[in-house]
Amino acid sequence: MANVLNEEKKQQVLALGRLGWSLRRIQQATSIRRETASAYLKAAGIAVRPPSGWGRCEPKPANEVITDSGAAKPAIPVIPGPVDPNCNPNPENLPNKGKQKQLQNRPTK
Repeated sequence: MANVLNEEKKQQVLALGRLGWSLRRIQQATSIRRETASAYLKAAGIAVRPPSGWGRCEPKPANEVITDSGAAKPAIPVIPGPVDPNCNPNPENLPNKGKQKQLQNRPTK
């Protein structure tokens, strides 16, 4: 035979459900699992409170979708590069090959 609640616990669950208590609160107060309390409340025709988390709001409307690809702009603006492809505008990014040759040809003291 399946486990069943005694009549006192059953009436307690039903009374708390009629008062509008959440299943978690009923579980804390009676030490009866939420699933069990829910089954008894549904069998008695008592509406079970839907889960409602704090801080939940109405969903915000979606952003407007632009489907016209003709008006699209690039995400990153294109900056024209230097005219000379061998020109490096940032000397810190130069390769170390030239520096190594200079260090090798330097006279030692």
